[in-house]
This record gives sequence, C-alpha cells and structure tokens, in this order.
Amino acid sequence: MIVAVGSKNKTKINPVKKIFSRHFKDIKVVGVNVLSGVRDQPMEDGETFKGALNRASQALKKIKDAEYGVGIEGGFHKYSYGWFERSIVVVVDRNGDIGIGSSGGVVMPEKIIKRIKKGENLSQAIDATFGTKNIGKGIGMFGVFTKGAVTRTKAVEHGVAFALSRFLHKNLYQDK
Repeated sequence: MIVAVGSKNKTKINPVKKIFSRHFKDIKVVGVNVLSGVRDQPMEDGETFKGALNRASQALKKIKDAEYGVGIEGGFHKYSYGWFERSIVVVVDRNGDIGIGSSGGVVMPEKIIKRIKKGENLSQAIDATFGTKNIGKGIGMFGVFTKGAVTRTKAVEHGVAFALSRFLHKNLYQDK
C-alpha cells in the first residue's frame, strides 16, 4: 500500500509511516512537495484544516497509485485562554472519505505571538527565541517547550492515529 504525504519533512513522514504500519502491511510512504493553499502561518482552525486538506488531496493526486493522502498543517487558534498551537491532520482516500485528527497543543507565550504577528512563522519565531536552527525539521516547537518530553514527530503521531481511525472503523461513519 502506498500512502502519499503532502510534505518532504521527515517529522511529518515518519509519524505517518509508524501509524499506518501498525494497521497495514507492506506500507510505502512517499512524501511530495505540495502547496497548502493557506498562509505560511495559519491563524485559525478553519485555515489550518484547509491547509491540511489541501496537502492531503494534492499528495493523493500526485502519487497515482497511492490509496491514501495525508496532510499535516500546524496552526494557531485564539481561544479565551490564549493562542493555542497544534497540528491538524487530514487523511483522504480515493473514495473522497476524510479522516481528521490533531496533535495535542500548547498555549503560546505572548513573546512568540508578537513575532508571528510581525510576519515570522512559528519555526522562525522559535529559532530566534531559543537560538535553534530549522526547529521545524527537528524536535519542533513541542520538543523545545517540553524539553524533549514530546517532540514534533511524537505529537504528529497522535494526529495521524486519530485521523486514520475514521478508516479503521468505516462502518461507524456510513450513513444508513
């Protein structure tokens, strides 16, 4: 089975490989460069979902033999308690069925939000604040904030598992 991921970033590809391999045999995961169709730094859940859906759909179109497309998009959403950051994961199949999940998340400090409002994306803001380099391709913001307890890859695994659950229980999602 081929699974197409709308990114070449290993912190997105590896969690897809790990979770799909738990449920299916002979998995081949292929990362492809696609555009999210949303801002570099989504600032609300609807936009983050749209970016993940666009990535999943485009990946599925690019890899003709793929059975599933996976899109992963990190973004913010303003709640009464602050700016919350998480990744939304979308899994689509050739029938047009859509599974949606998300990573855990964290409320961001105002210092980071100010940088983002000035035009930086999350990776740039984290790198500038913590002195890291290309944090989004490593342990990620989650890894920095939790001091390694939860890395970006580990957080994305949860989102992939939740999005895939729709396909593991197809009968529950069928209108009858």
